[in-house]
Amino acid sequence: MGANRAFRAFLTLILAIIALTFISGVSHARVVMVEPGRSAEQVEKAAGNLLLPRGVESDAKQALAEYRRGSFVPEILADDTEALHDWRKWIALSFAANESAGGDEPMRRVIGIGGIFVELPRVFLTCDGGPMKEILASQTGPEGTLEARYFTYVRTRSFAITPGQQCLALINVASNDTPNLGIFREGDLGNNQVVAVLLKAGFTVTLLIIGLALAIVSYLTNRPLTMLMGFAYSITMLQNDASLFTTTFAADAMQGRAIWEGLMLLTIFACYWVFLFAFRAELRLTRPVWWRVPLTLLPLPLVYVAYVSNSTPDLLWAFYLALFLYALAVALRFDVSRRLRYTAGAILTGAVVAAILVEPYYLGRFFTDLTIEYVRDVIRLATGLGMLLLVVVDTLRTRSDRDKLTAERIAALQVQAEASQRLLDAEREYVRAREAASRRKAQLDAARHDIRQPIVGLKNAVASETENLSPDLLSRLNQAVATLEQMTGAYSADGETSNAVAAKNEGEYPVNLILQATRDMFGKEASRLGIVLQIDHSDRKTRIPALALIRAVSNLVANALHHAKASKVSVTVSEEGPFSIMVSDDGAGLTKDQLERLRLRGAKGEDSSGEGLGLAIVQDLARSHGFDLALESQPEKGTTAHLRLGEHI
Repeated sequence: MGANRAFRAFLTLILAIIALTFISGVSHARVVMVEPGRSAEQVEKAAGNLLLPRGVESDAKQALAEYRRGSFVPEILADDTEALHDWRKWIALSFAANESAGGDEPMRRVIGIGGIFVELPRVFLTCDGGPMKEILASQTGPEGTLEARYFTYVRTRSFAITPGQQCLALINVASNDTPNLGIFREGDLGNNQVVAVLLKAGFTVTLLIIGLALAIVSYLTNRPLTMLMGFAYSITMLQNDASLFTTTFAADAMQGRAIWEGLMLLTIFACYWVFLFAFRAELRLTRPVWWRVPLTLLPLPLVYVAYVSNSTPDLLWAFYLALFLYALAVALRFDVSRRLRYTAGAILTGAVVAAILVEPYYLGRFFTDLTIEYVRDVIRLATGLGMLLLVVVDTLRTRSDRDKLTAERIAALQVQAEASQRLLDAEREYVRAREAASRRKAQLDAARHDIRQPIVGLKNAVASETENLSPDLLSRLNQAVATLEQMTGAYSADGETSNAVAAKNEGEYPVNLILQATRDMFGKEASRLGIVLQIDHSDRKTRIPALALIRAVSNLVANALHHAKASKVSVTVSEEGPFSIMVSDDGAGLTKDQLERLRLRGAKGEDSSGEGLGLAIVQDLARSHGFDLALESQPEKGTTAHLRLGEHI
């Protein structure tokens, strides 16, 4: 609905402009009054027009005779042929100095002729029936030179006209020229046209900047299609002023046309390639070269049309077809919301239709050349506003996406920092516990050594007095010594074995606590890495110290996430039979030799940035707390680590 409303509003605006231009362009041949101190601009509607048959040309005397016979008509006439230039059209402009304005001083005037000309017009002037003379500017005096061209206008020599005097200017142009006319004071024409062309150049530069801004933003955000659209739009906006600036600055007409044809071909190829890139999947451009190359070079025959046959209509039709394809690509493939995309596509399509309508082959034959340029500028302004809207929305969206991505990265780093802090705290607690256990073992060893010496002495003393002691007393003494040795032996247990004994005395707890802690530690990190982390629920219980078990499981999960190149990591618990926790991934897997090497402390994979301690820590924990670590892996199929908790159920 939004796109339809935008298109209807745009079309209404264009038709209104065309209608107003048409109404203002209706010609009524009359005498133009020249006032002192004022220029008379846009007087072409007061001129008469004579269009000779094809192949027929005439000189100024014949044209004057036709004017006196009344052959000139007020309607604007044009005949578009494939000929680059001819001299079949005459324009008669009658003007007189206002004698009621007072004074008898002559007024100096020049005739300005506005349009885009392949060849400069021929201008002849006769006043009060006097002799006819050619007045197109060539010099200001016997020695001074004068350039006849003021960008969009050419000018004649200055001439004098006195109050009450009536003059007739006969202007010979090509059959497809419809120039604007004006009678200017000396100096007015040049200054006004310089300002107008500077404004027009600034307008064109602005449109170029809009397209380049879109291309640059798209390049920075890695969107090649939108980047190509921006460049193609800039080239199209430059091409729209090609006729004006090439005929103004080119050395001759043929050089100007060659530049115009080159820009036209560049625009056609650019818009066509944008369409191909936008619909490359639908057009199956991933097929072999024999299909891609012909489709990509399909517009190539237009080069022949441009530089050999000089068929302007064929080039124009190819140009407008390419613009339609470009508008279709914007409407269906531009990376914004559907409503905004359709709106921009509707504006571009409407602009193409309006541009076709004002071509000289259609409604353009009723307008002057500069009026058509004016309408084209309005059309370009509409497309520029549409593309500017896309640039603004695209820039805002890019900024929003960047802020969102930054926020997600910060959140992920915070989660990672919190998990690292928790692991660091757990590691510190583990180190402190190991240090305390070492100190206690040392103390117990010292106490055992100190207690054992008296026991040995007591045992020897009892043995030496065996014959002197009664059997009952000897039995009780031997029993007391044995009890003391048994108590001392309890303190002589190895430190690692003591951990296993302690595990037996640990209170039972659900292993699901370990699973939940693992999910909290690695869930967000797995999502950020694009890896599916699946952790089961289990009601089974264990006596293995929770700190040791969470360290073992977290090391295995971290290895799978960061080094296995996996898309899925799962943590499961055997619900029947021997009690085991399995950490599995579907990553690259390992060979048997790689698996054995990674068991060594400090060993790591070729692409790993870690320290190679993960598996070694898990193995140390297994030995210290009485459970086993087993590894299974196959290349290209993944790896599974088994923590076999054995009797700790």
